[in-house]
Amino acid sequence: MALKDKLLENKKLNEQIKFAISESQSRLAFDLGESDSKVKPIDFADLFNPLVKLYSELQLDLQNGTSDNPVADRKVVDKILGSVQIIKTGLENLASNTEVWNEMMQNAGLMGGLDLIGTPVSRFLALNIINGDLAGKLEVKMVDDDLNKLAFEIYEKDGRFVERIFINKLNELSEDQEMFLSIPNTLEQNENFKFSSPEIFEVEQQGSDEANQALTGGVTETYRKKKKDGELEIKTKDIGNNLVQDFYIIDKEAIGDSLQFNTEMDKITSGLLEESQSFDQVTSFNNNMLATVTDFYLNPYKALTDRQQLKFQEDYKKWYLETQIGVEFPLGEPKPKKEQEQPQEEVIEEQVTEEVIS
Repeated sequence: MALKDKLLENKKLNEQIKFAISESQSRLAFDLGESDSKVKPIDFADLFNPLVKLYSELQLDLQNGTSDNPVADRKVVDKILGSVQIIKTGLENLASNTEVWNEMMQNAGLMGGLDLIGTPVSRFLALNIINGDLAGKLEVKMVDDDLNKLAFEIYEKDGRFVERIFINKLNELSEDQEMFLSIPNTLEQNENFKFSSPEIFEVEQQGSDEANQALTGGVTETYRKKKKDGELEIKTKDIGNNLVQDFYIIDKEAIGDSLQFNTEMDKITSGLLEESQSFDQVTSFNNNMLATVTDFYLNPYKALTDRQQLKFQEDYKKWYLETQIGVEFPLGEPKPKKEQEQPQEEVIEEQVTEEVIS
């Protein structure tokens, strides 16, 4: 299966889960008699009872001087004590991810929202269970009876395994990243570029305050498409109520060739590329935003080559021109529609008829 097909299939599965959650939430008003607890509380006894017993035995041996290997036993005691803090930090990091989860879900597929294309289905399921949106359970395990391998294991309500998350790895990741992929939001930068480029984009004063400027949605004379004779290329459209409106065509090619456009776009994309140590967010932006124009997808969780980074910067420009700038803009005020003149043939025919009769 090609990369694009794999990514879109992943998105489809995540959307199906998202729809199931929405259906469940829409039934809340009719399920008031049912328990709202979808996730079983963590049973720490299974993990900690044996550890508490081992801790007590080792401590007693160390205090009584009966330990066969005091150095090794003290290390185990320290690990047992440390495991409590590791798990506590891990639970806090899970909670920090779920704090923003609802907002991520609401904006899924949009800038500032969750990347449904790149977030694995297992992680999507796991986080919705942890957040209490889907029924299931969360367990704390010591994999291979090794205190260095403490993990959260997530299961669906029917007991099916979803995902194992090693807590040390989660705590390390959470220092500068989330557990899921999100799409960077460049709306502010995109709009700021227009405001800072009055030679390209029209602005007009709002009210009496000169500082209160707003974009009109149009462009200056230089960036309006011209015909070969230099005259403005105009489209006239019927807008109803016996009125027509003239529109000029925005010359996107001229904007794309301008130094201002290329300089500012490079600033935005350089910021995205330099924002984090990994390329996860750049890939998410490409696959969810740019690919709608370029149909080019990047492999999530893989570093980008220099060539791919350059392509991302050029594709961002194509996407911006295609989606962030209009195609045409009204010119002047609407005008009354002119009455259609009768075709010349009909006039001639009437004259011939009159001559024959006379």
